[in-house]
Amino acid sequence: MRIAAIFILVFLAACGEEPLVERTLPPDFVRPSSAADVADDTVETVWEIEMTGTVETGFVFQPSSITIKAGDLVRWVNSSGFPHNVAFDTDSIPLGAAQVVDGLIPIEGKMGPLIGPIIRNRGATFEIRFVNAPPGVYKYFSVIQDTDMTGTIVVEW
Repeated sequence: MRIAAIFILVFLAACGEEPLVERTLPPDFVRPSSAADVADDTVETVWEIEMTGTVETGFVFQPSSITIKAGDLVRWVNSSGFPHNVAFDTDSIPLGAAQVVDGLIPIEGKMGPLIGPIIRNRGATFEIRFVNAPPGVYKYFSVIQDTDMTGTIVVEW
C-alpha cells in the first residue's frame, strides 16, 4: 500500500505542483503542530523547484509558488546551467521567521543572512527543510538574476 502511494505521488509530481517524493523521518521528529492536526508525523514531503530559463527568455523558479507543511523539505534544482541562488527578504517573510530561516540555510557557501549559496552547475541543488518555520508566506528571489526570478512558499502547520 505504501509503495503504491509513493508511486502515485511521484506520478503526480511529474504532472503538476504535487510533492516529488516522500520519505520516512526519524521517530523523534516533531512537526510544530498538535498531534490531532497531523495524521502521520513520520512522513516528510520533498518539493522540487527548478531554477530554469535562458538569457533570452529570462530566468524563473518553476513552479513559482508552492504550499507546504512546516517540516517539509524544499529542494531547488539548477536546470538552466546558469548560476542562481535563493534569498529571503525579512520584509517578505512572516514576522519572527528570519532567525529560523537563516538557521536552516546551510553554512557552507552561504552568502549572507537569509542568502543561500550560488548554485552554479546544471543539476546542482540547494535544500531547506522548513522545520519550526512559522506559518505564512515566504517570498524569495535570486540575487544573481534580475528581479523577475522570484518565488513564493506558503508554509502551513
